[in-house]
Amino acid sequence: MEFRQLQLFVAVAEELHFGRAASRVRMAQPPFSQQIRKLESELGVDLLIRTSRRVALTPAGQQLLAHAKALFAKRAEAIASVRHVAKGEAGLLRVGFGASSAFGVLPEIIRRFRIRHPQVILRLDDRESLDIGAALSHGDLDIAILRAPFQYEGIETEPLFQERFVLALPQDHPLAGKKRIAMAALAGESFILFPRAIAPGLHDTIASICIQAGFSPRVVHEASSWPSVISLVKAGLGITIAPSSAKSVLSDGVVFKALPEMPARAELVLAFPRRVLSPAAMLFREVASAAMR
Repeated sequence: MEFRQLQLFVAVAEELHFGRAASRVRMAQPPFSQQIRKLESELGVDLLIRTSRRVALTPAGQQLLAHAKALFAKRAEAIASVRHVAKGEAGLLRVGFGASSAFGVLPEIIRRFRIRHPQVILRLDDRESLDIGAALSHGDLDIAILRAPFQYEGIETEPLFQERFVLALPQDHPLAGKKRIAMAALAGESFILFPRAIAPGLHDTIASICIQAGFSPRVVHEASSWPSVISLVKAGLGITIAPSSAKSVLSDGVVFKALPEMPARAELVLAFPRRVLSPAAMLFREVASAAMR
């Protein structure tokens, strides 16, 4: 039993007239009738009651009509689904991100993407940077948002967003009341940073900033999320240099200060395999780029 046979049967079952049904499917009536007879022969049942005055469905014909309509609906659904996936408008999209990039732009990009492409299932994966590189390379992730600099064999990056660094201090810190803070004034401070294993780009950038100011940061505590870093700062355990988006971590006991003399910027990049992007990943790339303009 083929789809074409079912299409012919549905036509005659709905028209209850061989001439009109044949015309509806653009066939001559004799071959049309032959195909219906062939279908009945293959199934071993009578689907239609034929008289000189009328055509009617047998109980078996009524049952086949219900099944045929359900099959056609599933077929249309499958075709539409496949086409949506091919366009990136449906299916699964696996997005990786580092803990240091979880604040700021990521929530806004996700919000916009879900509004524009609600049928795409987003799977967000928080990993260490090197793990993200491996996952992208092995095909376990489709695209990722990471702190620059980031390098991994076979993975391309493109700039997404830049923001200033700020200094986070406990509110009772002696420098908290200063209007302008020189980097050199931080030489003796205790620093709280992300572990290098989790965010090597961010860790190395902050270390480089300090070295350029004439000192190496004395890291006394490490934490793997901005809420944890800021909480440790609030507790008076040290200070940190953070992207300005970290200010979205609400904390009454922390003061954020601009560092005017700092030339470096905290940069986020999109990372993806060098091979052709999936359609859904391409749409995510477009939304992310548009969100940051």
